[in-house]
Amino acid sequence: MKAPKIVPLMVFASVLCACAQLPKDYHAERTTAITGTEDTALGLRSIADRQGHMDESRVIPLIDGVDAFYVRAVLVKSAERSLDLQYFLWHKDLSGQVLLKHVLDAADRGVRVRLLLDDLDNQALDSEFYALDTHPNISIRLFNPFATRGFKYIDFLADTTRVNRRMHNKSLTADNQYTIVGGRNIGDKYFDAQEDTNFYDFDVLVTGPVVDQVSVQFDTYWNHETAVPVYAFKQNTATARDLERVREELTQHWESALQSEYADDVRSADIAHALRGETYPAYTGIADVVYDDPDKGLGKPPEEITTMKDLMKPYFEGVEHEIILISPYYVPGDRGVAGAVDAVERGVAVDVLTNSYASTDSGVVHAGYSRYREALLAGGVQIYELKPTSRKDRAAGRVAFKSAASLHTKVFILDRKTIFIGSLNLDPRSIDINTEMGIVFHSPEMAGKFAHVLDKDALEHVYELKLVRSPAESKGEYTTYTWDIEWLERVDGETIRHTSEPGVGVWESIKLFFSGFAPESLI
Repeated sequence: MKAPKIVPLMVFASVLCACAQLPKDYHAERTTAITGTEDTALGLRSIADRQGHMDESRVIPLIDGVDAFYVRAVLVKSAERSLDLQYFLWHKDLSGQVLLKHVLDAADRGVRVRLLLDDLDNQALDSEFYALDTHPNISIRLFNPFATRGFKYIDFLADTTRVNRRMHNKSLTADNQYTIVGGRNIGDKYFDAQEDTNFYDFDVLVTGPVVDQVSVQFDTYWNHETAVPVYAFKQNTATARDLERVREELTQHWESALQSEYADDVRSADIAHALRGETYPAYTGIADVVYDDPDKGLGKPPEEITTMKDLMKPYFEGVEHEIILISPYYVPGDRGVAGAVDAVERGVAVDVLTNSYASTDSGVVHAGYSRYREALLAGGVQIYELKPTSRKDRAAGRVAFKSAASLHTKVFILDRKTIFIGSLNLDPRSIDINTEMGIVFHSPEMAGKFAHVLDKDALEHVYELKLVRSPAESKGEYTTYTWDIEWLERVDGETIRHTSEPGVGVWESIKLFFSGFAPESLI
């Protein structure tokens, strides 16, 4: 009997992986957030913004992608002492390169920069990161890195369990005074800079006591054994000459970006008014940071560590009236379905907003989610799916004006009193495998405002799912009933009933069928 062809491939991968070992003999200096920064421009601004509420945190929602980019650029350019940046993805595109240029400029003026990145999909920037790390004020570390630089699929074959665990956390903190936390990575589609499809995302600009908690979270990950300095890799041969090359390339990119249509969008960003001291939506209250123990990245069992699931559980158990879950990737599993239905049975309204097939960027995740829809609806959970054409709030003339929308927001609203904003998706990967973080903000004003996302005036942006009995009326004593899902679409005040999933034809159905065989732990 012939051996399967996969065996030689696995052997080959094992040999290559044995040759490409993770760095071992290196020294990673332990560093922590720089404190005593109240006298910086950002520190003085924070004090002024919080007059009368010094014990509370001030939160500004960043809904618009252009605003989100603008604020990041301003924070990086305003930093005087420190920048701590932690991201899952950093794309080598217009926005990613411009922000990298601002980071380098900050280091040039004496700001200490610590950049902590997951290593799943950032290797296109390896040469830039190696060069930037030679700067005396820049340190770059990779969380749970791949041993084989440039061809990570070898690690996927030979070291699957380890490299499957990723750091999904996202934060940017300047001078330990202001921080941005939420769902956005660094890249054009997170900042409304693409012409085809952009993410409908959400993060917050925060100042006040909670910033210290974000910095503690960053320090915990930065000094963890899974965070490997890029200088430790033998593939890294960067010198000062490479740094100058990168500096020139980023400068050229910056000069070109200044002439782009997107630059015009940024110049007219609405958030600019807030940063000039003018009126802009802001909320004050008590905020807490929640995050997974980075030991989760080592694969330690949940009973040995503190996880987001542990930290969020008391908030959900305390809900009395309403839970609104907004998650782009929603794969609840049997336990999640049981928890949602149990909440409904004790009188709590449970609403879920996630992507439709037409708006999702992951058909595999959608296949995993769709198998639970009927049970959720039967248990009284209300489900809404985002339409890909829902971003009617974009201003005419913007780069993203005609682009499609895909949901990337991770927000939970509890009793319209408390709101969670962070990186946590409601799927097995986020809950059980990846590390995550977020902010729990106790503000009835803000929670109440954003709960309106699913009120009647917003229903034209979504499909509302209903479980319908067929046939609707009895045909006699031996009538056999089935239950089918309908998608209700509101257009100009009229309701259109779809008896099959919008955007799913024969070919899409075939793809979803085979995608449904993917293990939930890998989607």
